[in-house]
Amino acid sequence: MSFLRAVKLLLTRPTRARETPRVAYASPRAAVLAFLNDPQWRAESLAQQDNWIRFRYDGVVGEWLDDPDGDWLQLRFRQPITEAQRASELAKYEGWSVLCAQHTLFRWDIDEAAQDYYGDVSILFHEQYNQIECIRLAFNSAKLFLQESNQIALDRSNDFFVESRREPSVALCLWRWFDSPLAPEGTRVFKSTYSEHWFETGSAVCSVMAEQWLYYGRIAYTSGDYQSYMQASDERRLMLYKMHLGLQRWFPRLRNFVLMTGNPANDGGNETSLSIMVSSGTDAAPIFDRMFREFYEQVTELTEWFNFDFNPQTAPWFDHSVKTPQKGYTRQSAPRGMPELAKEHP
Repeated sequence: MSFLRAVKLLLTRPTRARETPRVAYASPRAAVLAFLNDPQWRAESLAQQDNWIRFRYDGVVGEWLDDPDGDWLQLRFRQPITEAQRASELAKYEGWSVLCAQHTLFRWDIDEAAQDYYGDVSILFHEQYNQIECIRLAFNSAKLFLQESNQIALDRSNDFFVESRREPSVALCLWRWFDSPLAPEGTRVFKSTYSEHWFETGSAVCSVMAEQWLYYGRIAYTSGDYQSYMQASDERRLMLYKMHLGLQRWFPRLRNFVLMTGNPANDGGNETSLSIMVSSGTDAAPIFDRMFREFYEQVTELTEWFNFDFNPQTAPWFDHSVKTPQKGYTRQSAPRGMPELAKEHP
């Protein structure tokens, strides 16, 4: 390589994240206030309280929500429920399910009082190399459902690390982490494709998918337990939408929904998943470790609910003979009964 070519490559290559100083603050609120006060971002505060800030950035309005423990940067984005969805409860819940499937960074819920859908992003805060970047990344993903295009200028390079190995995406880092001694004991590769890897985790198999953007990955457990019931009638489908949203509300950060896809192979399938955002330059292993372990505990509790609380007395319409509980298994979680939303439909 000639000297001039080497100089040209050096001058035109993207700046690596760790070639710039770490951007970190004492608390999520301090990071949001620093973002609002930095003129380069042209962000605007719309309303503030001690535990909540509503602000606009690049045409998108979001909310910061306080985490009492200070561990999580929590951002919320809203999308109005349409008139057609307000007129039909089934259409409203179908809209919720579609948002869950299409905009996977967010944990979606329904605000009945405001007649909004809202998507939450929970980012493990103190481990991030660039906490301000996390705010910008969340707004970038929100633009896709609020304005139907992404226009926020993001860095050209993405550097995420596991075991000192640099990867260009969070999904690749997750694949490396699951296939390393850092993962929980007993985790093994089940199968792999170009965009998705499956891993045995205890008695269940999860998948890790490459997502719309390099800065987050999604870990998902899926099942077809409710497919025939989702296809049975509008009334049963509405009940199952409500039941899964009710189950989701029991746990922070967990995503849980059923979806009609139009494909008989997976129409009415259930997904229980977790999305993990990481800023460029971050050692992602501690983030993966905490978030996956907490998620797996929640999935275990949901499985126990399915095997014990979801029974012929609480759900007589379901064929419980299909369940295969482990012999000699001792339940670890407390009984919960049925979600409140599901009780509206016998």
